[in-house]
Amino acid sequence: MSSELALEIVKVTKHLADLQALVAKALTQSIKAFEDLDVELASEIISVSDQVEELHHFIENFVFTTVSKYQPTGIDIRRLITYYHTSGCLRNIGRYAGKISKIVEFCEDLDHFKELESLPYLAELAISAIDTSMRAVFDEDLSEINEIEKLEAQSDNEAAEMFQEIAEYLSRRRDISELAMYYVIVGRYYERAADQAISIAEYAIYTITDERKQLGLAYEKESESMLD
Repeated sequence: MSSELALEIVKVTKHLADLQALVAKALTQSIKAFEDLDVELASEIISVSDQVEELHHFIENFVFTTVSKYQPTGIDIRRLITYYHTSGCLRNIGRYAGKISKIVEFCEDLDHFKELESLPYLAELAISAIDTSMRAVFDEDLSEINEIEKLEAQSDNEAAEMFQEIAEYLSRRRDISELAMYYVIVGRYYERAADQAISIAEYAIYTITDERKQLGLAYEKESESMLD
């Protein structure tokens, strides 16, 4: 690798770290806004989500320019492909946070009908999974891949249990259908954020091994058997 290309790769990893920090902020604030039904905080998150979008496109252009200029091969091109893909995953997560914030605005004049336990836990799982997968990308270390799969499986199980709990509430109360629907949608966004972490981890594996591997299949079967 040329010293110029090495410098460009260092630059793009710094931009990715900034993007990850923005996404973590958006996710953390989104669950706080939904817990408190805080419209003012929700509007701030939408602004952060917009920043995520802008930084993603900057990284996207940066990667394309670097590939065109230096025409890297081997692990260097795999790194840049992974950085591009990772930026897209983080952009998607930022969009989920923005959509949750929009839902908070729809909840005006509504009150929570239950203690929120699953949703904060799903947000926590998503953030942990993203942190772990990003370490795999930055450090090019696959030692935590199993942990990422576990976190994603926990997210799937928690979401399924929450959906079942909400269905039971709806069987008893008809006055909560609107907010119950929002619970399901918000829970699904956090679950999808954890799914994006799996996708990032799969590309970390690609960077290091030059092989494609689909993660989470063993845990998916385990989750299905637990729900039967």
